[in-house]
This record gives sequence, C-alpha cells and structure tokens, in this order.
Amino acid sequence: MVTPRSPYHRHRSWRTTRRLIAVALCGLGLVGIAGAQDDTEPTSTFSIDIERQHPPSPSPSLLDAWLTVERETSVNWSRAFVVRDSATAENRQRQQRLDAELEGLAMQARLLNAPQVGDGLDAWRKALGKLDKGRIPGRVDPTWLVAHLRRVPRLEDVDALGWCRTPDWIETWTPLGISRLAWESGMTTDTLLDRLDGEAYASADTLQLVSPQGDIKSLGIAAWNHQRAPLVPGTRVVVALPLNSVGAQWVDMALPQFLATRLPGDECITVDPANLYH
Repeated sequence: MVTPRSPYHRHRSWRTTRRLIAVALCGLGLVGIAGAQDDTEPTSTFSIDIERQHPPSPSPSLLDAWLTVERETSVNWSRAFVVRDSATAENRQRQQRLDAELEGLAMQARLLNAPQVGDGLDAWRKALGKLDKGRIPGRVDPTWLVAHLRRVPRLEDVDALGWCRTPDWIETWTPLGISRLAWESGMTTDTLLDRLDGEAYASADTLQLVSPQGDIKSLGIAAWNHQRAPLVPGTRVVVALPLNSVGAQWVDMALPQFLATRLPGDECITVDPANLYH
C-alpha cells in the first residue's frame, strides 16, 4: 500500500589574465547587451510511505528495497536515484565555492565592459541556489544492479531512494544565462546549437553533456573539433566560459560535476528506506 505524506593551472598575472579575458569577451560580441535568462525551476519532491514488509534477509540490499517498492507502485527506472547524506556536505561546499567563483567572474566581466556575461553568470548563481536536492550519480535500477551484484549497496547505507518524472526539456548553461528548450525525438547537439543564440557559444570549443544518470561527456563544437551526440530529455548542457582565468577553468570543470549530483527532474518521489521493513 502506498500512502502519500507530503507533496586544476599555470599562474598568470592579473594584467595578463585581464587582457586574455578582454579578448575572449570581445570575440563574443556581447558588450552592451543587458539581460540574462534563467528558466530553471526548484525540484518538487513528494514523499510516500510503502506498507512495511518483512525483510527478505537480515541485511536487505538496495535491490531488495527496489523489488519491495515495485510491488506497491510503478517506478520510472530511467530516472531512479539514491541519496546518501554523507555526500551532502561535500556537495554543499562545492556549491558555495561555485557561487563565490561566479560572483568574482561576473564582476570581472562587468569591469571589462561585458555586462551580458556578468548578467549570465548572475543567472547561474541564482539557478544554483534552487538546486538544493541531490543524489548519488549513476544507475541504480534493478537491471543494472543485477548485472553488478558486487556493487549493490546495503540498504542501511542508503538514506533515501526515489525517482523523477521524465522531464520534457534540455537545459543549457551558456554565458548568456540558462534556458530550457523543448526536447524533441531525434534531437542532437547540432539541433540544440541551431536553436540557441550563436553568441552563446561563439567563443567556445567544447561543451559538457550531463546525462540524467549523472554521466559527463565533453563534446567539441568548434569547426576544428566538431562532434555530434544525441540528446535525451533531461540532459543538462554546459558551454565552456569565454574567460581564460583559473577561476573560469575551475568552474568549467566543477559545474558539470555538481549538476551530475542533482535530481534528474523537477517532479520526484522519495521513499525512506527506514520505513520499508519491520
């Protein structure tokens, strides 16, 4: 019975860094344009209780728990996730450093007369503030667990399990801000770039794809390294920043890693494993 409960880098002088940043920003053609987009929404989670069962073994596993849940309700396995509280503090520290680095980069952009980049990075900061619910990246569905039995965690090592409704968007993080574009069957990164403002990636050689399962893939998007990849709904796309500084390089690395730890959708259900068994 299901019971609802409630809805890394070489050191450069600042003068050199400033000159390199100015060249990159001018190449974007962004000077003097105001406004930044943020289409993100806070994730809504809804907790449910599963009627308590007798444990299948003295020390039930995550696989046991999923089979128990599946007997009571349908699960969207492609968006299933688990939560471990031990990872929360580390992710919060990364989130706080991202906010601080982005604040400094936005200030640099405005000092270099590129206010649109500054506004775009402010939109990144705002969106990061909404992403307060995390998970452990990776597949955790029964099919994967059965194929990797040595890696199945004990249920006592899991603080929550759940799944999200498959979203209907592709989320893009570019120097102009954040936008969500409607996902379409057969959609690829080329399709996505065609639908974006060209200035959003004009100075970028690469982007990072963050899959709903938390996998990260780097993809070339310049003429000399162009690649194409299919997109599934809920993918997050991060375009490299047009700033040649240590802080920007760190953000290019750390932001996709952080996004990989966020819930894979906007509407999610969680189950407390402590309530599954007698």
